Amino acid sequence: MKSLLRRQFIIPSLFVLVVLIVIVAVIAPADKVLGDRVKMVYVHGAIIRVVLAMFVLSGLLGLTYFFVNRFALFDWSKALQEASLILWIFYVVISVITTIQTWGAIAWFEPRWTFTLQMTGLAPIAYLAGALMKNRKIAAALNAIVAATMLFLLSQARLIIHPIDPIGTSGDAGIQLSYFVMLILWALVGLQVVRGLWMLARVRQTPNS
Repeated sequence: MKSLLRRQFIIPSLFVLVVLIVIVAVIAPADKVLGDRVKMVYVHGAIIRVVLAMFVLSGLLGLTYFFVNRFALFDWSKALQEASLILWIFYVVISVITTIQTWGAIAWFEPRWTFTLQMTGLAPIAYLAGALMKNRKIAAALNAIVAATMLFLLSQARLIIHPIDPIGTSGDAGIQLSYFVMLILWALVGLQVVRGLWMLARVRQTPNS
């Protein structure tokens, strides 16, 4: 079991997880209204929940480090923030595809899309600011600020076109199970990306590595 957690297994495990995500999307049941287009909704809904959770966890660890001052907390907060930014790119691409497939176009006025654009600008800028200043305290505080701002912006993003919970309210056990499996797979992807970035940072910090 321990061998599966080694650094060299991270990339192969990510490949396997992505293949499993594709398989689940292909075999997942179609929706009565959206048909096969709902399968991208599974992917879209699962990845955004995972990414949001990662941003929040990064912020909590950053806030804790700001007061506790343990380097390990900052290292994990940084790895989580970097992983969140990487997965955010995939989320935006998937969102564009899903939105065009289900709505026929991108409704730029839709609050959830406004939220996406706001975070697409805010999160990378905050990360780069922390990296350029080369100050752990500032970077940790910025991670916490990003998480808090994200939660605030999300709370203000009213639902106009975007449904509240299309999977949970579908009433179809197959759809709900497919989404749950997709959510677990994306969570594992996030975990492996975080671990990989954390291990990479450790190698860079080790002299003569």
